[in-house]
Amino acid sequence: MHRAFQTSITIFRPDVIFILGDVFDEGHVVNDEYFNQYVQRFRRLFYAPAETQVISVVGNHDVGFHYRMDPYFLNRFEKEFNYTGIHLHTIKNVHFVFINSMAMENDRCELCARAQKDLNQIGKKLMCMKDPVGNKCPKIEVPYSRPILMQHFPTYRISDAVCVERDIPKIERYKEKWDVLSKESTIALGKIVNPRLAFSGHSHHYCKSKNQLGIDEYTVASYSWRNKINPSFLLAQFTPDSFSVHKCDMPVQSTYVSIYLSASAICIVCIFLNLVQQLFVKYSNKKVE
Repeated sequence: MHRAFQTSITIFRPDVIFILGDVFDEGHVVNDEYFNQYVQRFRRLFYAPAETQVISVVGNHDVGFHYRMDPYFLNRFEKEFNYTGIHLHTIKNVHFVFINSMAMENDRCELCARAQKDLNQIGKKLMCMKDPVGNKCPKIEVPYSRPILMQHFPTYRISDAVCVERDIPKIERYKEKWDVLSKESTIALGKIVNPRLAFSGHSHHYCKSKNQLGIDEYTVASYSWRNKINPSFLLAQFTPDSFSVHKCDMPVQSTYVSIYLSASAICIVCIFLNLVQQLFVKYSNKKVE
């Protein structure tokens, strides 16, 4: 992963890197000592130059699913990374709305209530950008454009059977609030934020679909060969009124296994030939004597 990440940065030189959750496996269960070790390991593996912004959206393995999510885990993750709540982030007049998928249960829990409040405020801010006079609010100098939704869970879909592009080996039905957002939360996001494009993770598999909101959604695959034999990442370009997204495949697991086996075989042959050469030279010197 380290080599693939560094090579990608060298080739593409991105302005910003989005990581859509599950930075860790056990971020929601380990103590502070182990968590700090995980953070340092992550920064070694995924080092980025100072001019490249890295934004991490929170995932369920970082802070836990809704039923065990705790402010302590949220604060710990946000201290080291970026956003654990609902946040509007603008880069070169392109608006991104980051969502904590686990806080979109709409069950009036403290964290969910705060998320709903923040989401409504972002919706109001976007409306003020669009029409400050009609919405009776102070003019915001940043120009309006429909935002891009960034979160860990995909928006509601029955399964990956709806994907126009996919790489999942076996299609199974998804469970609301566990594998994907609920249908209710998905519709609410559409009404409040009115996104033009959505990105998600969580499933470990790539999917391009037309989601419940009628917009394109890209679910990025896992970046780890442990989770997937054919990992990939997405390369995207954005302007305030257009976008372009391309799936970049990384070498499949069998390629790396073949390389390691071939390299090992070559090393063994070289060592054997070197030993034979040394024995031949030694025998030749004795014969000359």
